[in-house]
Amino acid sequence: MIIVIYRQNQQLCPNIYTMPYEVRPGDTLNSIAARFGTNLVGLIELNPTLRLRSLTEGMTICVPRVPERPQCINGAYYIIREGDSFYNIAQRYSIPLNLLLESNPDANPYDLKVGQEICIPNVPAGCPFGTVVTIQEGTRLSDILISYNLSLNELREANQEFNPNIIVPGTELCIPPEAFIRCPEGTTTEYVIQAGDSLSTVAIANNITPSELLIANPHLRPANFLIIGTTVCIPTAR
Repeated sequence: MIIVIYRQNQQLCPNIYTMPYEVRPGDTLNSIAARFGTNLVGLIELNPTLRLRSLTEGMTICVPRVPERPQCINGAYYIIREGDSFYNIAQRYSIPLNLLLESNPDANPYDLKVGQEICIPNVPAGCPFGTVVTIQEGTRLSDILISYNLSLNELREANQEFNPNIIVPGTELCIPPEAFIRCPEGTTTEYVIQAGDSLSTVAIANNITPSELLIANPHLRPANFLIIGTTVCIPTAR
C-alpha cells in the first residue's frame, strides 16, 4: 500500500527511489511519465490521489528518482532523451565510449532514465548539442516550438534563463537536437502509439513478434510502447 502525505503544499514521496516534481507549464501526465522513464500507469501508482484531469501548474507530484548530476569538468551536461544509449551518444558526439563511461561512474549504462543528466566530456560550452538561432521580430513562442518540433519543456531545458512569457527579438536560443530516430525507408513504416497500445498489441496488429518489433526499434524500451504519441518503426519486409 502506497501512502502519500501532503504537508505545506509539499508531497512526501513513498520511498528513496522516488522524488517530488513540480508541474511546469505545458506538462501532461504522458510527457512527465516519458521524461522519467515510466508510463501513465506507473505515474498514477505513485500518485494514487491524482486524477487524470487534475494536473495543474505548480502542483507537486511523485516521480521515479533519476541519478544525481555528475561532476563535469571541461565538458557539458546532456539530458537523456527517449532512445538514447551510451553507445549512440558516444557515436553522435565522436567520443570514445570508455571515456563517456568513465565520466559518468554512477550511471548505469543499461538503465538510463529519460530526464537523467550525464556528462559529455571534452565539448565546448554554450550550445554544444544543438543549433543557436536568433529570435526575429514578430516571432511568437508557438512559432519557435512548431518550427523546431519542440515541447516547451525541451526548449526550457536547453535555455535555462529563457522566459517563455517574454519573447525578445535578437535573443539567441539553443535549439536541442532532434531526439527521434527516423525509420529506415523501404523496410519499415512509421506508426504512432495510440491509447490502449502495448508492445504485444502493436506486434499482433502488424503480424510480427514482439521480438521483431523490438529489433526494429533498438532505441525504445518495452514500456515506450505504452506512451501515447511515441513513434515506432514497423518492419514491412520479413
